[in-house]
Amino acid sequence: MEVFVTGGTGEIGSAVVKRLVQDGARVIGLARSDASSAKLRAFGASAYPGDLRAPESWVSRAASCDAVIHLGATFSEDMGRVDRQSMLALKQASRHRKQPLKIIYTGGIWLFPATTGDSLLTEKTQFAPLPAFRFMTETIRTLSHGTDLNLTVIHPALACGQTTGPIAEMTAALKEGRPFETRATSQTKWALVEINDLAALYALALKNARFRMSLIASCIPGISVGHLASHISARHGLPLEIMTVPAPEATEPLTDWAAGFALSQSVDVSHAQRATGWQPEHSTIEDLVVSLSK
Repeated sequence: MEVFVTGGTGEIGSAVVKRLVQDGARVIGLARSDASSAKLRAFGASAYPGDLRAPESWVSRAASCDAVIHLGATFSEDMGRVDRQSMLALKQASRHRKQPLKIIYTGGIWLFPATTGDSLLTEKTQFAPLPAFRFMTETIRTLSHGTDLNLTVIHPALACGQTTGPIAEMTAALKEGRPFETRATSQTKWALVEINDLAALYALALKNARFRMSLIASCIPGISVGHLASHISARHGLPLEIMTVPAPEATEPLTDWAAGFALSQSVDVSHAQRATGWQPEHSTIEDLVVSLSK
């Protein structure tokens, strides 16, 4: 299988590319620089020169592949416009294929509302996106219309790796003897997923034959920030203080990409497992902390 990947050198993208290569796929990654090209080749993938902001330079090549996994984002003021334009261009480039193009689009847990009490988010929960990510819901609707694309949308929970995500950041704060600063409170609940488990779900979704699918990718349904901090403290035998901080002054909602950390969310983790056979290795907070809190 030939798979075109955008964002293949990011934290999640790197894990996805490595997993696909391991599974025997021929992976072609969009590369905006020589450094990105070198990184992709080191993973065992090929590099295709191009930029998300100039989709005309790469969508034809992407549409010629068996599948596209979209993980790229600019995280700049034009992020929404770039995302919509690139996905619309890809949809248009796929119109004359004999078979619909398989595309996996990356949404996010912050497209969903906060939960309270024992309520759980599911794939059927109506979107209530933060302003900075509202564009994703529009892009998803665009990609869902018609029969040009075989669409799967994956909504990752907070992705945790050795050097990225809440556990790594909490561990770094603890070792440096400083409070962990966050928009959350100690009672805020976060849904979590280990980054290689997340990559495994992308690989399984790629093989799934269903024409339309939405998957929330979470291994830990929801753990309070205070409880997570206590696990990390116990792991290292040192106290970790949680310090809730406000949004920086003059932060615009449309570019406030960290606002989601203040959302308290718990999710039903079962659908992705039932739909794809996904069996995450890190399904308890103890496993996750021991694995990542070095």
